[in-house]
Amino acid sequence: MVDLRLSEMASVPHINGRKRGLKYLVTGANGYIGRNVVNSLVSRGQKVVIATRSKMSRDDGVEVFEGDVLVPNPDIFEETGRPDVLIHLAWEDGFIHSSPKHLENLPAHITFLQNMLAGGLRHVVGTGTSHEIGFHIGPIVEGTPTFPQHAYGIAKNHLRLVQELLCKEYTAVNQWVRCFYIVGDDANNNSIFKKLLQAEADGKAEFPLNSGELLFDFIDVAELGEMIADVAAQDQITGTINCCSGEPVTLKTMVLRFIESHNLKIKPTWGAFPMRAYDSRAIWGDATKIHAIRQAKGEAR
Repeated sequence: MVDLRLSEMASVPHINGRKRGLKYLVTGANGYIGRNVVNSLVSRGQKVVIATRSKMSRDDGVEVFEGDVLVPNPDIFEETGRPDVLIHLAWEDGFIHSSPKHLENLPAHITFLQNMLAGGLRHVVGTGTSHEIGFHIGPIVEGTPTFPQHAYGIAKNHLRLVQELLCKEYTAVNQWVRCFYIVGDDANNNSIFKKLLQAEADGKAEFPLNSGELLFDFIDVAELGEMIADVAAQDQITGTINCCSGEPVTLKTMVLRFIESHNLKIKPTWGAFPMRAYDSRAIWGDATKIHAIRQAKGEAR
């Protein structure tokens, strides 16, 4: 197991340890990101169990665990089929940064991880956010200090630290995928792009925005699903892993591209709103680790 640092770039081409024929438990599998992660795993012929609070059945070979993983259950590892890898995506109100659910649910997430590891789980893939970092200008590397500015970022950052601690205690693989500005599947997200589509459908002529000069790291949700599956398929690169493009792009550029590609008539009104105080003016991920993982994946084929 290697917690790859930026200084270890020279060894990147020699990474191995591809994991095949394992069982993956995916929580939050019906969510915005989760659907894409499951699709990626299924397309690779992997064994997948999804955890859902709703009654459902699938015809693609995916097993379904009907239950709430946030309800304390010391037997949860056995009841979910003794998975080899947990991809923990479940999270409430992820698009609402100030929701009280983030801090209220945090103890339940910790208990779930602890019960899974105590039961025998040996590989955890948690999902984080660039909001763990807080106000920052420039690229985010694994060691970038974290100063989250709202409940969502605080809760995710706390869970990241606890997951790291628990995985050390139980000698389990610890991977924390840090996500950035996710786009795509626009009808199911809560981004500006969904709101643009809604405003167009409502017949509005203009769409108010901030200056649009913010630099973000945009990643399509289908590509993100592939990245998370790639991370989970190996155990050589661990720790925090930025799942990102590594390329900063202005919000204005992305909005104008979106309007053009979707043939929208609506016109953006720049500077109508001030920027949120906690929004970084220029923030993107260092993609060293995810590039190394995907390079090794290509070499293993």
